[in-house]
Amino acid sequence: MNHVKQLPKEKSNRIILFADLRDSTNILLNFEQGLYPQNGKNSDADSSYEEFIHDVHEKTYKKLYLLHENTFAEVYGDGILAVFPENNAKYVLENIYQLTNGMRSYNDSIREDNAHPKINMGVGITMGNVTFVHYLFDNKDHCVGGAVHEAARIEGVSRLYDARVLISQHFFNFIKDYINADSRFSFRFIDQVVLKGFQKPVSLYELLLDNDPRFEIKKKSVSAYNQAYGLYCNSEWKEAREIFLNISREFGLGIGSVMAERCNMMAVNNQGLEWKGVWDLTKK
Repeated sequence: MNHVKQLPKEKSNRIILFADLRDSTNILLNFEQGLYPQNGKNSDADSSYEEFIHDVHEKTYKKLYLLHENTFAEVYGDGILAVFPENNAKYVLENIYQLTNGMRSYNDSIREDNAHPKINMGVGITMGNVTFVHYLFDNKDHCVGGAVHEAARIEGVSRLYDARVLISQHFFNFIKDYINADSRFSFRFIDQVVLKGFQKPVSLYELLLDNDPRFEIKKKSVSAYNQAYGLYCNSEWKEAREIFLNISREFGLGIGSVMAERCNMMAVNNQGLEWKGVWDLTKK
């Protein structure tokens, strides 16, 4: 699927979103082994992995992109890349909310089995300059630029931080007024990192939505996490580690144990080295 409307010829600043199905490996294996029957019934006519992915993407593709002008979207495996004009920030938020709300409703309505696997996804969003190039070998327009890779890398580390919708500082700055004005949304600071394939650091935030069962839990963890992160940036590894571990125990958030283990590593390996509070994901 490839859908383009009124794309500019020149490089332009855009919102770039990359969404990817999670835990799809087991699903893929189930489909390839014929364990995903149509209509939830055992039959000789089994749905293929391709049919399942097409069904999921058709719904998200239509909901997110087809009804809006000047929008680009393309499917990559079990992921979707989408590019929006920068004045579409509120539109992007609304459609992410609808998409995740539909996902939760579906998951809550089924009894999970081979015929009805639950769906989860990670989302990475940033802003930056992109260019649209027409490739003759497939006769399609494609979106290129560093911001496209950044969105994909951000989505790729969302699982590490136990986050569903991970966004860059650039996009956060653009939408924070919308977030603060709408009680359905909130946010939490995550980390400052150098992403694989990049040299400059980027600050990451999680966009919180109230259709996430852990919405209130994540909001309650913000104060403790920010305190621990401040200690972490000051190389106070032991003190930071204890708070991070307590976040893991009290709130059940995976980011707590991830950051606690990082403190352990830094306490051993960073003796005498300059520390700027930026974690290099290209090497560690």
